[in-house]
Amino acid sequence: MSLPLSHLRDGDTVTIALANDLDLSTSDEVEEELIALGSAEGVAHVVLDLSEVRFLDSAGINALLKVKRWADANGRTVRVTGAGGLVREVLELTGVLAHLSATDQ
Repeated sequence: MSLPLSHLRDGDTVTIALANDLDLSTSDEVEEELIALGSAEGVAHVVLDLSEVRFLDSAGINALLKVKRWADANGRTVRVTGAGGLVREVLELTGVLAHLSATDQ
């Protein structure tokens, strides 16, 4: 995988930390991995930690939104934390940060 990620399971919540760039070259693989981790038995909440993501383009945003739609359709929650710098700015400008930061846990 070109975008390193790590995950930690705590009860029904899995926190997934992404690093580097979330862009066209990594978005499909990341989307698949996030859904796979969120699909584990007993997982109800998926937290995406973007604190180590340096760059995010439209393909990355699309991957995050697809994961959110998947979660909504499968009775899970997804929220983003730790977005900073350019990544936060892009998410705010597109209105995606508010959509992915809402907590319904």
